[in-house]
Amino acid sequence: MKRVSIFLLLILNLFVFSLGFVRAEAEETFAGATYEEVEVQEENFLPYGVYQRKVWANTSTSMEGYVAAGYNGGTTELVEPGKPYSQQVNIMEVPSSENVRITTWAHLNGHKWSLATVRALINDYEAKNPGWKVIGAINGDFFDINGNGNLPYQTSGALVSNGEFYKTTSGNMVGFRNDGSVNSLVGNKPVVKSEKMILSVYDEDGNIIKDLPIDKVNQLPGENESSVFYAIYNSEKKIVPVEVTENGYFVDQAELALPNNANDFYGRGVISSTEAKTISTGQFAIVTNNEEVNELLDLGVRIRVQYKFEGDYEGINDISGGGTTIIENGEDSGVSITDRAPRTVIGRKADGTIIMMVIDGRQATKGMYGADRTELGAIMSHYGAVEAYNLDGGGSSTMVIKKDGEFVVLNSPSDGSERTDANAILVVVKDPELDIKPEITTNSIDFEIDIVNKNGHDVEELYITLNNERKLVEDGKASFTNLKNNTSYDYFFEYKDKDGEFTRIITSGIIKTYKITPEYTKLTIYETGSRFEFYLEYIDPDKAGSLGEAELVVDGKGLGFFYDGVKNVPKTHLTEIKEKVVVKTFYNIGDGKRELITLEVTEIIIIRNTEAYLSNIINVQNEYIARIYK
Repeated sequence: MKRVSIFLLLILNLFVFSLGFVRAEAEETFAGATYEEVEVQEENFLPYGVYQRKVWANTSTSMEGYVAAGYNGGTTELVEPGKPYSQQVNIMEVPSSENVRITTWAHLNGHKWSLATVRALINDYEAKNPGWKVIGAINGDFFDINGNGNLPYQTSGALVSNGEFYKTTSGNMVGFRNDGSVNSLVGNKPVVKSEKMILSVYDEDGNIIKDLPIDKVNQLPGENESSVFYAIYNSEKKIVPVEVTENGYFVDQAELALPNNANDFYGRGVISSTEAKTISTGQFAIVTNNEEVNELLDLGVRIRVQYKFEGDYEGINDISGGGTTIIENGEDSGVSITDRAPRTVIGRKADGTIIMMVIDGRQATKGMYGADRTELGAIMSHYGAVEAYNLDGGGSSTMVIKKDGEFVVLNSPSDGSERTDANAILVVVKDPELDIKPEITTNSIDFEIDIVNKNGHDVEELYITLNNERKLVEDGKASFTNLKNNTSYDYFFEYKDKDGEFTRIITSGIIKTYKITPEYTKLTIYETGSRFEFYLEYIDPDKAGSLGEAELVVDGKGLGFFYDGVKNVPKTHLTEIKEKVVVKTFYNIGDGKRELITLEVTEIIIIRNTEAYLSNIINVQNEYIARIYK
């Protein structure tokens, strides 16, 4: 017995040791900091392979000398090196793909910058980019939060979205190749701006047919030169109009004319006049002595002027300003962020997957302490990042995904609600365009689905899933049967490409089967010395109509409405029933049509015998109760 006890003790020790070994492997150590997941609170498997999860975790740091929860974090406790602190962390992983674009967006309305929540930025992006849909987002660059600049609320760095270089004055920045490569992210390389602005000329279909250099800004052109004129804001935040003294090509009502500063302008719009004038907000002009430019420009021609980037960022069409480098080539950058705070970080895995991370902080009472640079490195390294860059944090830190048809904030912003920011980094896609026509019954849904435009997707086969049943769309059709009446079903689409890989797309919806049509069964009439009592019996399991509250008409006279299938009419209102009893009501089974029910009761049976009357009353009540508990 003693030998058995010793053997069991050895087994137990080995089990405990193995648990400790697994725990040690799960804990990430980076630059003297540690990170360990404790519990996965939520997982979201989003379209196009985007994966998001929210976790409770612990971090520790080797740094010291600052408040454990950062300033305004609800405690004055100083951080203890090596001590684990609880954290709430949200991570979103975006596979490198040509079908998924990571871009940045700002609220550029009225030819100015303005602040908006991440969700408002998402809505603005979708409204101004038809066909593009947002899967998820995080807040982006640092910005002029107090509106101190001449043109207030600009991002600190660049803002480039799908080839539109809205702002090119920049320090550190991150660019997204969006080409499906492993080198999907370019961060904190030297910023080289084009020496000259570029004039782009569009054709009638919105395609750029020519790019030409602009030689001067707010100066008349020399021989064979072109100039752009635009008004800028002064230190009092007022626009300073510019007088253009020569004829040229004037955009009087620009789609966007954004004068960030004297050396950074973005303008796009249609040429509407040619005579010299003074221009101001929402306007810009091209004056040229270049014969080729003169041949291309005319009234009604759409043009754009902007700077671009060269060097490491050349050809990259989606760029955001960024902050400190956290991880470089898989190693600690050594650059210091020496306090804890809520943080937003973006990085790249070795296979090109983009990692977006938000850690909550300044909420010690909720167990959310925030992170310093080394803890950020430990977190990002844990999820496989080989490079990572700090973005704006504090109250700005926000992660949003589209969930159940709505954009929801997943993290706990330290301000108590979403802060308004200057820009956001968005995960966007352009779905295959589908024309969906459903035919619905009480227990089936037949879909007729036409692929209007594949939008560059390799769609070999299209599938629809409803009620956990995946069906191939064959000859534009897919049918689902044996469904429950009056029941809502979620459906979504996937396509299989030539390699046999499935991709779930954003297009989805909720569809509801029809209700069962209400059915009238019987009308019983009882007469007493003082009144008539009408008892209407019907079957309406889905409450599609209101037979129980139908209107009663006797011999052409309206007598009001039933209440729960019963109507009492005093003989002062109705002395006798001669020819016809009519019951009128409406129903809607869910097809959007309001149908009228008119029941004509021509065979009138009036029960006058008191004993029979009482007996029938009991029977009616029993039948009614039975229907309730059926």
